[in-house]
Amino acid sequence: MRLMMTHSTIKQLTIKAILEYIEDNIEVKSIDIESIVCFSGYSRRYLQSLFKSHMGVPIGRYIQLRRVSRAAVLLRLTSLSLASIAGKLCYDSQQTFTREFKKNTGFTPLQYRNSNLWTFKNLTGPKEPSIVIPKPKLCYLDENKFKGMPMSYEEDIPFWGENSDKKWNYVKKYFTENKESYIAISHDVNSSARKKVRIKLIFWFEKERHNHTTGVLTAGTYAKFEYTGSIKNYIHYINNVYMNSLPFYGLQKKNVYDLEIIHKDKDDSYRFEYYLPICNKT
Repeated sequence: MRLMMTHSTIKQLTIKAILEYIEDNIEVKSIDIESIVCFSGYSRRYLQSLFKSHMGVPIGRYIQLRRVSRAAVLLRLTSLSLASIAGKLCYDSQQTFTREFKKNTGFTPLQYRNSNLWTFKNLTGPKEPSIVIPKPKLCYLDENKFKGMPMSYEEDIPFWGENSDKKWNYVKKYFTENKESYIAISHDVNSSARKKVRIKLIFWFEKERHNHTTGVLTAGTYAKFEYTGSIKNYIHYINNVYMNSLPFYGLQKKNVYDLEIIHKDKDDSYRFEYYLPICNKT
């Protein structure tokens, strides 16, 4: 029997295709409503109405926010020059980039890069028509001086965890070789001159081991996020936390260690707790 797609399904697929087109081309060419019209084959008026009804903002505004958001990540996690970032995101000049960035975030690019807080005002991550924004639980953690095994690796931006096998292979090996039901990991990042970010981890251990290092989990307010599922889906979940939850709830991240606690249950499923050190003043 031949199945017919409903009008609602077609709309959902159209929105999904537009969102994917924007993500695929944001660093390829300058995107505007006219390029979306050419891509989709629909009229400008219909697309504007369809997109706003599903996503809550006009297409042009969404494109603007996605460019600014990608720029914000590059500013915080790399040492690329402003000119390089402007060119990478297809702004017509560094001046245009600086003006648009300040208009949307309230900071010049250099102010944003050098701030002690990572603010997410007016930022937005990649969206889906049926996206669910994770809700944090705010909690207070005491200072904790820890020691453990260091590990580092580089990830591309945007971050999809394609180079994090080193971390996850160790996690899987740890649960295979140890009876513990969880492992705690502290996270820090270092900027790179390339479009990559160096991620530094410390796997917490009670006993000192060869080549161990130490760190301090700062006392303060943390936003706690919990997820149960596969490692692959968890990586997407954390992206959603950073680029959609923190802006939605008006939270700002401090430049100190994050804390990740990974549980492996008896049925071999994973439960994740992620604690982000935040300042909730807007």
